[in-house]
Amino acid sequence: MAPRDFKSALKAVSYVGAKAFFWPLFRLYFRVRVKGGERVPPRGAFLLAANHFSFADPLILGCFLRRRLWFVMAEDQFEKPIVKTFSRLMDVVPVKAGAAFQLSAARRILGLLKHGRAVAIFPEGRRSNTGGLLDPQPGLGVFASRAEVRVVPVAIVGTREAYPPGRRYPRPGRVTLRVGEPITFPGDTLPETIARRTMEAIAELLQEEGRSDYLGVFAASQSGCAAQEGGGGRG
Repeated sequence: MAPRDFKSALKAVSYVGAKAFFWPLFRLYFRVRVKGGERVPPRGAFLLAANHFSFADPLILGCFLRRRLWFVMAEDQFEKPIVKTFSRLMDVVPVKAGAAFQLSAARRILGLLKHGRAVAIFPEGRRSNTGGLLDPQPGLGVFASRAEVRVVPVAIVGTREAYPPGRRYPRPGRVTLRVGEPITFPGDTLPETIARRTMEAIAELLQEEGRSDYLGVFAASQSGCAAQEGGGGRG
């Protein structure tokens, strides 16, 4: 077996092992429930897009969604020991929060999608410190457009209260993952429109959970965007 193949196999085993270890812990401590999990495609490439309030978000997504996920994560996430350990076990693509387009990271992400992987990304580009959704960065739209893949929106509810920025240790709570219908965008859709429409889908899922208080800055910015052009269909 070639060194590269061995490394990939080792990470696949590590992913399964980490999932088996963390799943019961998170299930008991955070009482995690998944709504619409059957909407996650069982095969093929797609981008999974979720809101981001907590260091725990990627861990919970990785443990409770059925597909193996390759995560795009800001480098500042690695400050937490548990996340640093998680990133070493998994295939994580580190990016600088708020930085301009990073060619090496983009190549890695597009390569994963080309090979049929499921890539998880946080459209806001960083954790929200405001307690509400932030306006999206264009990265999600760029990757979805260039790779021509579907986007699966996911609303994460409860990690904001259980493990918010600045808190040393998480508190017990209820965490819900609400998965939306995959979105297929026409090939000529602008990256900015893809990112915005995806955030709108996440906002709708949060509202379905009765959490309009999560909408924050993004909700306030939408009043001026209603007339923008673009396309996107569910399914």
